[in-house]
This record gives sequence, C-alpha cells and structure tokens, in this order.
Amino acid sequence: MKMIEKKLKQSNYESIFVSCVTIILGIIMIIFYKNFLNFISYLLGGALIVNGILKIYYYLKYEGKYNIFNYDLSFGILNIIFGVICIIFKSELQSIFRIVIGVIIIYEGILNISFASKIFSVDKVSGIIGLLLSILMILAGLIIISTKGVLTASTGYILIAFAIINIIESIIFNKNLNKLKKYLDKFNNK
Repeated sequence: MKMIEKKLKQSNYESIFVSCVTIILGIIMIIFYKNFLNFISYLLGGALIVNGILKIYYYLKYEGKYNIFNYDLSFGILNIIFGVICIIFKSELQSIFRIVIGVIIIYEGILNISFASKIFSVDKVSGIIGLLLSILMILAGLIIISTKGVLTASTGYILIAFAIINIIESIIFNKNLNKLKKYLDKFNNK
C-alpha cells in the first residue's frame, strides 16, 4: 500500500507541475496571440529539419550504412519532410494543435472523474467538487475542439482555467489521500 500511495503522490505532483507549465503556456498564448501559432509552426518545423539533418549526418559519419538495424537515414529524411510540411502548412498544423490541446484536456477531465469518484467514497463534498471540476474540464476541451475560429488568446484563457482546475483537483486528492487509504485498508483487512 505504501508503494501505491507513493505513486499516487508522485503522479499528483507531476500533474501539478504540468499544470504550472500549462499556465505559463496559456499566458504566453494570451500575450503573443497574434504570432504564437506561427512561431510554434516554425519552431517545430525547424527542430524537425535540424534533427533530420543530424540523423543523416550521424548515419553517414558513423557507419550507419553498414548496420542493417540503423534507420537514421530514413528517420532523417522523414524528419526533414515533416519539418518542411510544418512550415509550409502552418494553418493546417494550427488546427491540429487546437484539436490536440482539446483532446488532452478531455483526457485529463476523464481521468479526474475517476479520481473524484474515489474521493467521493471518503468525502462527499470534495468528490462532488472534483466531479464538477472534471466536467468543466471536459467542456473546456470540447469548446477548444469544436470552435473552429477560437482565438489563440481564448485558448490561452481556457488553458489557464484548465490548469487551475487541475491543481485544485490535485490538492483535493492529496488532502483526501489518507482518508482514502484508511477506506481501502478496511477492505484489504477483511
């Protein structure tokens, strides 16, 4: 049980860290809303191209061509192609970016419903609050995905709200972890 408790605490701390990074990303999206997605497209495309060039270089320099299990040349060419696609097709990439963010938020909301149901068994009020916050997260994800013309700044605000909700749920879960442990110990001792 100690190991499970340790893993749950570690997972909660990781969730809080990711939420803090998400808040920073949301603030950057709000401040630089006009150029943010173009910047991300160029950054991602440039990183892929540089990575592709490095893979090809290492393939040629370090005798990768003589190793039948070395696919650096193939991965290098693919990275360069994907990098060029990211730069040329910025607007399409931006739509995908919006969908990916929405799916991640929905996924976190669904996970938090699971946590809220566990908390509900030991603290009804915290469980209900967690459930409501989880539903809000899912709705925020759906708004981001379904609103085609959602502005980058609006997405930034939603990301910040999502991250704050996630931090609150993590705090609620941490606060009730000992109660949950005692509750589960009752069933394990039978």
